[in-house]
Amino acid sequence: MRTLSSALVVALACFLGGCQTSQPHPSTSQTTAAQHGLATLKQVVNASNYAALGFASPDEVRQATLGEPLQVFQVRLDALRAFTEKTDPETLLVDIRRNLYPVKVGDRVATSIFVLGSRDGWRAAELGNAAVAQLVSRYRHGGGDFVVHVPALKAYFVADRVEGKLMLTPVMDDPRTKLRAGETLPADVVFAQLRQAAEGYNGLPQ
Repeated sequence: MRTLSSALVVALACFLGGCQTSQPHPSTSQTTAAQHGLATLKQVVNASNYAALGFASPDEVRQATLGEPLQVFQVRLDALRAFTEKTDPETLLVDIRRNLYPVKVGDRVATSIFVLGSRDGWRAAELGNAAVAQLVSRYRHGGGDFVVHVPALKAYFVADRVEGKLMLTPVMDDPRTKLRAGETLPADVVFAQLRQAAEGYNGLPQ
């Protein structure tokens, strides 16, 4: 199995919000890319960074396995601002060819590997975003779930479809809206509340 570049080891020195990788050799499948990412994670976890990367001890990473992936769809800020009660919520979802692979130790989700697709293949693009992985996994409903991410508002949702209707479950409380973690709502209700937050967003880091 080919491991990722040594530059990635340096990149993993960052701890907040996961670590962006360099450009590793592309894989022909997302699963293979995730496996390469897991191999790299096992190489770089040590006594200084294990907790920040989601593990209970440096040795725990040796037991790590990949969980079932979730496809990630993105919602753009301009689309939220243009959302009305007549808008089909499904039209806001943008397939960015990104997948979240939970990294598990036994039954516990420790952290994550995000895999990104491009024209030349799949790469492990981010390792170690423990908080997102754990929150998303907590609110999963079943095999048909996927993730909806609103980058501008730093909001993540577990999504599924019930009788053809898009439903969203926030993974965190949002003080800007009435959205509460674990409360599943129709997507149009969620997007209407996010639109209000989006209208007041000034573009500064939140």
